[in-house]
Amino acid sequence: MLAARTPEPDAPWYGEVAVHGGTLPIWMAGAVDSGAAPLILLHGWTLDHRMWSPQVSGELARGHFLVMPDRRGCGRASAPPDLSCEAEDVIAIADFLGFERFALAGLSRGAVVALDVARRYGSRLTALVVSGAPLPALVAREEVIDLERYRSLARTGNLAAFRAEWAHHPLMRTHSAEAARLAGAMLADYAGRDLVAGGGEAPGLPREVLGMLPMPVLSMTGEHDTPWRRACARALGEVAPRARHVEIAQAGHLANADNPADFDAAVSAFLRACAARPR
Repeated sequence: MLAARTPEPDAPWYGEVAVHGGTLPIWMAGAVDSGAAPLILLHGWTLDHRMWSPQVSGELARGHFLVMPDRRGCGRASAPPDLSCEAEDVIAIADFLGFERFALAGLSRGAVVALDVARRYGSRLTALVVSGAPLPALVAREEVIDLERYRSLARTGNLAAFRAEWAHHPLMRTHSAEAARLAGAMLADYAGRDLVAGGGEAPGLPREVLGMLPMPVLSMTGEHDTPWRRACARALGEVAPRARHVEIAQAGHLANADNPADFDAAVSAFLRACAARPR
């Protein structure tokens, strides 16, 4: 394991964490001595740690120490794609950084990983934020993602066609010029390793499990996210015992990039409320 500062004094810290099968790069930024629980942020599919750059320059970093990995199969991660290993990866990052307890946030597929961490390692979490989570156990799936076609395109080396199609999917629809540039840059660098190799089975998140999550949960989406994702967020807000539900105005699925000010304000207020409660 290696951790080092980047040469630029104002740039995020950079490190690498050894996990099963390889390493995960992590970027760290924000208020180291704020007294608040550190916050690990998990990006969505076809994206990477840069998804959280609006938070690095915003309110969230002013109040919290942020840790942003490239997940398996994404960005600079050398660990092979495997969704079943990603909960352990989060714990490996926390252990490497000396976090006994921490807050965790994830968007889309990153939210699925975050919920798996909450299911398996709930005692380590002070709070959980899930944005745009797909939860078919709570709401019958209404959304189409043609993974078989996408795998075929990737395995035949036609990533350009995949990127062109995925860029027009409702989940990639942005609502600000800055978000569009950020999403486009990440998609241009997406190498499709999980499509070629297979990314493992998504962790099971049945209603009974979600109904027993012990930590405070913020379940959120953008107001222009897909109808199914919005329904999933509302359902999780009703099922999890200590959950609250929020929709971010003027934002789609990538709510943190579309409207970072409101996203940061909602997450910051939630985490402050969690910190004020007795354990």
